[in-house]
Amino acid sequence: MKAATMKAAIAMATLSTVMATAATTTIDSTHRILESNTPDSTTTCPTSLLDESTVDACLTWQKSESSKYNCTADSYLSSLTPGKYAGLTANYLSFNTEQAFPHFPERAEMLTRCTGGTIIFSEASDIAVDPITDIGSADAVGAEIYDAYVMIYSFTREASSLGLLETLNERIRENTVNLQYEDMFPKVRNMGEYRKDGKTNIDLLMADGDFFTPVIRIDLLERDGLPMPHTWDDLVE
Repeated sequence: MKAATMKAAIAMATLSTVMATAATTTIDSTHRILESNTPDSTTTCPTSLLDESTVDACLTWQKSESSKYNCTADSYLSSLTPGKYAGLTANYLSFNTEQAFPHFPERAEMLTRCTGGTIIFSEASDIAVDPITDIGSADAVGAEIYDAYVMIYSFTREASSLGLLETLNERIRENTVNLQYEDMFPKVRNMGEYRKDGKTNIDLLMADGDFFTPVIRIDLLERDGLPMPHTWDDLVE
């Protein structure tokens, strides 16, 4: 079941429980209310649609639900709806998490405390091979066990060309203030992009980027009266 469908189902099931406690709400009106609600109705009582006793019951439930979650850790979490992903689970294929990405599980735990959603971490044995095995390729259908991955960007081109990775453009656009995507170093940002059908798709969010650059000690050049090197031969000399 897709996440949006699951959220809708949870919203309707929860609201129908509240409705059942109010004797003044008829079956027909309950159906009309449920049909008009969005998945986010799990945390917003539709006061304009309910009678007073049902609103009271809904607000009481809403207060008890909100107290289960804590979204005060930072500005990003505070922008999320408490309990928004309650009951949902995402499987994440990581690699060398303890050394390379120790903050990922910490952030995942903060997200759980805020939204109720759970991220389950698994460790890949081969960062180049294991994600592609799960995603799939032109030669083989993937196992599709995981929802997200730590990957080497240079190994993702085939998956991008086949449309096997979710394009993140719209998600980034909706969260640009919190994500600050444009603040990322352009060269690193471009590593996660793939040009297809005349459009630039953002298929990856880069976790880091490694660059090798020469560093010149100007003070040593000045000390020895040497010019700034402009070629590799100059540097050797």
